Amino acid sequence: MDRVLIVSADMGEGHNATGRALEDAVKRLWPQATVGWIDALEVMGPGIGPLFRRIYVANVQKTPLLYEFFYRLVWRFGWFAVAAKRFSGAWCGRLLAQRVAEFQPDLVLSTYPMATAGLEWLRRRGRLDAPIGAWVSDFAPHPFWVYDRIDLNLVMHSVAVTPALRSVPRATVKVSAPPVRAAFRPGDRDTARQRLGLPLDAFVALVSCGSLGFGDAGTTAAELLAAHPAVVPVVVCGRNEALQRKLRQFAEHEPRLHVLGWTDRMPEFTLAADVVVTNAGGATGLEALACGRPVVMHRPIAAHGKANARLMAKAGLALVCERDGELADAVRALILEPGRLKAMAEAATRHCESATSLEDGLRALASRPHRTPARPLRPEDALFLQVHTPEVPQQVGAVLVFSPKPDGSVLTREDAAYLFAATPGLNMRLMPGGVWRRPKWQERTVSAEDVLTEVDVSHGGVAVEFDTAMDQAMDEFFSIGVDPAEPCQGRLVVGIEGGQAALLIKLHHAASDGMAVIGALVGRMRGQRPLDAPTSGKTRLSRRSLASAAELARGTWALARAGRAPRPPWNTEIPGPQRHYSRAHLGAADVRAVARRLSTPTTDVVLAVVAEALHRGFGPDAPDRLRVMIPMSMRGTDTFRQLGNHTGAASVDLPLGPMSLRDRVTGTHESLHDQVSAGAPRAGHAVIRAIGVLPNWLHRRLARLVYRGTWFSVIASVLPGARSAVRVDDAILCTVYPVLSLAPGVPVAVGVMTWADRFTVCVTSTVDGADRGDTLAAAVTAAFADLQADSEADPEAG
Repeated sequence: MDRVLIVSADMGEGHNATGRALEDAVKRLWPQATVGWIDALEVMGPGIGPLFRRIYVANVQKTPLLYEFFYRLVWRFGWFAVAAKRFSGAWCGRLLAQRVAEFQPDLVLSTYPMATAGLEWLRRRGRLDAPIGAWVSDFAPHPFWVYDRIDLNLVMHSVAVTPALRSVPRATVKVSAPPVRAAFRPGDRDTARQRLGLPLDAFVALVSCGSLGFGDAGTTAAELLAAHPAVVPVVVCGRNEALQRKLRQFAEHEPRLHVLGWTDRMPEFTLAADVVVTNAGGATGLEALACGRPVVMHRPIAAHGKANARLMAKAGLALVCERDGELADAVRALILEPGRLKAMAEAATRHCESATSLEDGLRALASRPHRTPARPLRPEDALFLQVHTPEVPQQVGAVLVFSPKPDGSVLTREDAAYLFAATPGLNMRLMPGGVWRRPKWQERTVSAEDVLTEVDVSHGGVAVEFDTAMDQAMDEFFSIGVDPAEPCQGRLVVGIEGGQAALLIKLHHAASDGMAVIGALVGRMRGQRPLDAPTSGKTRLSRRSLASAAELARGTWALARAGRAPRPPWNTEIPGPQRHYSRAHLGAADVRAVARRLSTPTTDVVLAVVAEALHRGFGPDAPDRLRVMIPMSMRGTDTFRQLGNHTGAASVDLPLGPMSLRDRVTGTHESLHDQVSAGAPRAGHAVIRAIGVLPNWLHRRLARLVYRGTWFSVIASVLPGARSAVRVDDAILCTVYPVLSLAPGVPVAVGVMTWADRFTVCVTSTVDGADRGDTLAAAVTAAFADLQADSEADPEAG
């Protein structure tokens, strides 16, 4: 470790004391390391540090109720805490950016909440990839202390883990030994007293209220003196000179009272004490615990002081005295019950010995990988994050069906994990962005085993029929939407008749389109290199992306002229994420033969068959036309092997009225040809890219305006696949079903893929429309059989 950066703040001495302790540990661990310091408040602007210190002192001393109200507010209203953290993080982070970049740290350590907020802001924007650790130098963490994008949030006791995770559930939280200088460690009490000139037989109570000397230390000293004749109070006033003068006048009449100002001998005074009396529980409390000394919290200050007191008492490390006379009673009890005092001291020592040492915490932090900077999502990818909702999650998927191996064994979990490791999105996390900030993706390291589950559908060792197994497995697996933070999941299904196995894969549509998914998996099986990462999210208006201006103008006009989609004769409401998946397949050789006889592209033939199936499914209610959105690849030679979505779309009004099958093929071909030749797919692609450069809130609104059932009623996609056998460890991948997501207000999607000797069909429908999906899939098979028979009977009629 060459360069370590400590980000602290001059807000009292606690945060800097923690920083110095961490610097000492860094020097012990990596003697050659260069340690740099940044004061976050100083960086935030001239006068900010003094202003914040005055506000803090005023809140504690003059308006404690207001301070307490604000503290409770950040706990009670999560949105308020998030908003405040985002504001302070943006403020501090922007101003930290240059200083951090100039230092080029290998490791960053924070001891101040606002500094941590700024560092997380840099991390969110991909401007800081070095591991970041935040040491919470209060015993009780609050929401301003804890952040989920920080690599390690280190709290002071196991009882502090729960409130830390309650404030930020996804944060990584560990327990650290008190971050104090090495001089604060258990030692001999009598030796320390001799050096300091304190009586050996007295009950010494060290009173320290931090460097600012908060609270009424005079009242504290008076109660201690009244508790028992053996009590010797030692009051450290820090930098509070007024308090020091006041107490020295008191000490002139009370010889047992010792009054000190600022001192660098705090380790000795702490060792010399029987108890440490404080009212905040910050650095003073942690130094006491490191020395194995019990803590008494007397009239804890508002907000964090009271929270620290409650949590230290819960851990058995402190007594809390809030009312008049309670401190005297508590001290008398400790004098009369030395066993209780000893138990508290031993609890403090045990805690410090069992907690992660500073050196081990630094080692753990340094071993964490540097995070690759987050990158803006391309507008084509971000679209699917913007339209994603819990009811209509945007995910694509595939069902890969494997035959048994030659020895009769089925595809193993290890085989599946090897293949699944190539899935786009496995090693990324999608971040939706904020009001103005664009969505991004962040690389991460994830093992395929972590997100791949295995299910055995057999009953009592008896294999289950294929369709039954797939119906249950697909409906269950794909009905749970992927989380953008975990955008890729897989499931291996075994226990299917004939020794077959199925690998179900789903990923967030923002990660990639269907072609990339299949391309990555086939490439893995054939030993090809992984697909390339998406290019930068910056929009470049090039000839390649927009074609000619004339084509763009024609396509835009075609989109505008299409207008709203004809209303379909079905319920377009999508009540939830539960889905049903219906399957069918057509012979690939038969489809190509029909296409040759009709002199029509295979894609158009398949879409005409889907149109006929829809006509039959609607029956007498079938409309004359139905608007279908057909995604079309925009991949060129430079993007052919690239992750991400590279598609345009043609919105085609398929002919659904009464007509012959041949006429339906002709009508479908003409409608699709009109849209493609007019440049509609490229124009749609250009529109998606154009709105992607807008502020995030506006992009979300426009994306949800254009990608919904107002403009199309069905999604249909015909995807190319492998035309020859593909194997994984001798298991043949015999069938692949493409799985499409729905769109808001669009309750049906049809995916078709060429694979080996067949065209596979998978119809996605809502659970309420499951019968419609099954009917449509069956009608596809029947319609093609009729079309095939018709073309064979009169091959010259096409």
